[in-house]
Amino acid sequence: MEIDGNILLTGADNTIVPDNGTAPDNDEVDDIGEDAYDGAPEVGMVFEDHQKVNRFYRRYARRIGFGVSVRRSSFTKEGRCLYLELMCCKGGRPRSEAKFRKRASATTNCPAKIRVKLWPDGLLHLELANLEHNHPVSPSMARYLNQYKQLPGAEKRRLRTSAGRVLPPEEPSRMPVDRLGELEELLFGETEHRSFTERGRLRLAQGDAEALRLFFTKMQAKNPSFFSVIDLDEEGGPRGVFWADARSRAAYEYYNDVVYLDTTCLVSKFEVPLVTFVGVNHHGQFVLLGCGLLSDESPESYAWLLKAFIACMAGYLPNALITDDCKNVHSAVTEVLPNVRHRMCLFQIMKRASERLSGFTECRLIIKLMQKAVFDSLTPEEFDEEWRRMIEMYNNLHTNDWLRLLYEYRYLWVPVFLKDTFWAGMSVTHRNDVVVPFFEGFIDLKTTLKQFLGKYESALQSKYEKEAQADFETFHKRRPAVSKFYMEEQLSKVYTLNMFKLFQDEIEAIMYCHATIVGMDGPISTFEVKECVFLDDGKRTMNKIYTVTYDTEGKNVNCICGYFQFKGILCRHALSVFKSQQVHEIPSQFVLDRWKKEFKRLHVLVRNSHSNDVVANNRIDRYDYLSMRCLQLAEVGVLSDKYRLALRLIREVEKFLLSDGTHDDTVPRIKSRVLKPKKLIKDGNVNMAPKGNEATNNGQAIQETDLQV
Repeated sequence: MEIDGNILLTGADNTIVPDNGTAPDNDEVDDIGEDAYDGAPEVGMVFEDHQKVNRFYRRYARRIGFGVSVRRSSFTKEGRCLYLELMCCKGGRPRSEAKFRKRASATTNCPAKIRVKLWPDGLLHLELANLEHNHPVSPSMARYLNQYKQLPGAEKRRLRTSAGRVLPPEEPSRMPVDRLGELEELLFGETEHRSFTERGRLRLAQGDAEALRLFFTKMQAKNPSFFSVIDLDEEGGPRGVFWADARSRAAYEYYNDVVYLDTTCLVSKFEVPLVTFVGVNHHGQFVLLGCGLLSDESPESYAWLLKAFIACMAGYLPNALITDDCKNVHSAVTEVLPNVRHRMCLFQIMKRASERLSGFTECRLIIKLMQKAVFDSLTPEEFDEEWRRMIEMYNNLHTNDWLRLLYEYRYLWVPVFLKDTFWAGMSVTHRNDVVVPFFEGFIDLKTTLKQFLGKYESALQSKYEKEAQADFETFHKRRPAVSKFYMEEQLSKVYTLNMFKLFQDEIEAIMYCHATIVGMDGPISTFEVKECVFLDDGKRTMNKIYTVTYDTEGKNVNCICGYFQFKGILCRHALSVFKSQQVHEIPSQFVLDRWKKEFKRLHVLVRNSHSNDVVANNRIDRYDYLSMRCLQLAEVGVLSDKYRLALRLIREVEKFLLSDGTHDDTVPRIKSRVLKPKKLIKDGNVNMAPKGNEATNNGQAIQETDLQV
């Protein structure tokens, strides 16, 4: 029985056997586009002029995912091409320049190139075709190459469609069917706070309610994984709104270790009382996990919002939560997430210090003393002493309620009390650190809800483009080394570009550190690391002592500064101890998967190795679980740059499920086959490559995959 243009179902065991044809079916022609039938460069091809050579090779390069440069060429005075050599844009060696510039280099001396030469017959013959690259290539990243950025709009849209999106709408994994009842109880059950009727309603301007309804309708129609919930009072008026699109729910699966609840718009009395849940990706960039609108800052409102967020994420809790410095938020977190490590945002606290202390004539001096206590203290006792000294120096500070509350909750915001938890770089640790709101530039004090919802998708798209650009630069650029240490080369191969830069900053700072051993207890050694620290004016310096312990057996190192816990990067003090102990390679426990280039792929592999399929007993639960698993397949298909293969497999699976020859116990198998080389058609004539050459894709034989049962 024929079930596809080139696949037959034969035999009693339902084995799928491919025929000898190579032409794809009509659906594939529509999906791939006509450019897919231009073959790979092969020795023996013939071209009429150099423009056709250039057009052919650049078209091939876009499909594979690399840029093209002219290596050398020769023309007559009349403009006729005698010789042309095109190469990968990463060909050639990096320019030597001062290391302090540290500009990322895109060249890797890639050998991929083609060469054509004019023969006596008046045509250009392809004499050399090297298709091997010494770097990753990705069709989905082609749009970030300079040559692609110059394409006209229609060509750009076509390439974007054929290459696939970098981050399509995805569904979070592991939604246990048997936990849905618990989630409903979490969101709609009773709570400690029962004074809901005393809360206000959302202040909606004219047209806002209809805009919100249309926004939810559109988002739900685009993707059924869009989640939204509205909190209503007894009269049906809205008091709170929460939503998360499919991308945000998928992002939470990867970046759920630390979540930041940003209430800036609500606290600052914006027209839109927006509250956002934000995570951080493997490039150190903020990613949106969910949005909310609240009528007030009551503990009840925050408790409802947190419950809505957890219900949206299938009950999976973050490891740590960062919130504003608000007593009501802390009360809600204590009720809803009692086992989640909670801290208040230090950046927001220091930002409000000038406002809260504006009544004091010595405001600037007080803030400096406060910064010294917060950022320079290495132990709780040191912080308590510096804070006491500040209060005693200005007697009228005793009556300031804000400072009194801050000291009471010091274990929730002062860095010295927070070194027991990994904060994924979302923790402010220096005076100059800044936290930029996710929707910065898209919302201000006077922006209406209708205007914000109109900008919502474009704002998200700009953020996703920045992440995709960072992915592209991570795989296609390399920062020059700043030292001869092997540990720098080690992390340059695995970390993303942004995180590797942070590590290089610590490597460079080793020159200002000197480690001295001060004690030994078996395999554990204690060091004092003296760091020469430049003061604010950049001219004066001071020496600061950091205590570092090092275990020679497990190669474990711990610095009192806590930088590794805050940022996930080893600090200069620990690295200086490694240097003094001749430890040339970073131990594996300090090379976090969280910052690796392949973080998403590694996460998917770990998830698949630990997950067990849910056995659903009714059609509704089966539908929900199969939908989630299919969306996970879409996620893997995009991550692995096998978009077209995923489409073909989905079509085959659909046909197998509808076939009478399959049943619930059928075991599927995958079989690959090598396609014949493509032919280049020129002016109605077919030019064949010499026998023995096969079409390749980045140096690999082109394969097509068939599904068997």
